[in-house]
Amino acid sequence: MSDFQKFLDENLSGVSLDKNDAVIDIPEDYDIYKEIRDMIIAFRHDSHMTQKELAAKCGITQANISNLEKGTSKPTIESLKKIADAFGMRLVVEFVGREVE
Repeated sequence: MSDFQKFLDENLSGVSLDKNDAVIDIPEDYDIYKEIRDMIIAFRHDSHMTQKELAAKCGITQANISNLEKGTSKPTIESLKKIADAFGMRLVVEFVGREVE
């Protein structure tokens, strides 16, 4: 047995975790697509753009913009990038820790 394994065995022998201790659940009411919809709508309104104007700037049909904003379709990364470009922004995707209540 290695010295490191002995160290782990000695120092972690009294530690026990319930399987629920290691899992942090996402709140059931969290909806990433709603968050994205809200951001698109807010940026569009802040830019004083209609759906038609946004569609023309990003090369997506007005119907697709409408469906994204209504939540009847889900955006692809490519469409989000086009929308971000139309707003003069950069699309950033990141993984962050969950907040524990």
